[in-house]
Amino acid sequence: MNETLLRLLFWILLPLSAAQGLWLAHRATRLPGAAGAREGSVGNGPDYYLLAVGDSIIDGVGTVRREASLPVQFASALAGRTRRRVHWRVAGASGYGIREVLGLLDELQQGTPADLVLLSVGVNDVTGLSSTRQWRHRLHTLLARIRERWPTAEIVFAGLPPMARFPLPPQPLRFALGLRAATLDRIAREIVEQHPGATHVPTHIDPQRHDFCEDGFHPSAGSCTVWANQLAALQLRSTQT
Repeated sequence: MNETLLRLLFWILLPLSAAQGLWLAHRATRLPGAAGAREGSVGNGPDYYLLAVGDSIIDGVGTVRREASLPVQFASALAGRTRRRVHWRVAGASGYGIREVLGLLDELQQGTPADLVLLSVGVNDVTGLSSTRQWRHRLHTLLARIRERWPTAEIVFAGLPPMARFPLPPQPLRFALGLRAATLDRIAREIVEQHPGATHVPTHIDPQRHDFCEDGFHPSAGSCTVWANQLAALQLRSTQT
């Protein structure tokens, strides 16, 4: 099915899925971000700086402790595989879309170090019905600003997840969210490929290896462990080619 048909199907389903979304917004369990410091270090060896920027995934919603969140587990995986001392810093919040993430960059102190920038953004642009034109423009702007701030940093964009597999939303809302997430992720992959030093890493949900936290919307700490190791392995493979 081509992208035009996917978009048409999404908008056809929108009236019913929007009503379900409003109902769900009042019924859904809302979990806080992970507890703990927003910066730290792990491992031994040469210094390496990881900056994680984005939405609730970066903030560790559903993982309870910061050490169990995706950014810190990613830092640990990198430290173990590269024998470096990885200094990590998280800048993210639940509910943030790409417009808010752009604002986060302006709030970071000048001189904040980064050898690698991990980005997680897009799910809230799906639920917030951002247009594809806005998404394209803002993602180009976000990547350009990162490159301006950290000219030599690698950028890893964690692809939008297949939201059609999220257990929380009812049908047809779940299906509609999956369509829209797939559209924004295809656009993200195209845009990321246009920016040197940036890599789009698809996000998969394997029922045998991944599960969700109690809200049915965010990955569990165990899933973040799997995800972090996959990101680290792919990141090292990309730097060696």
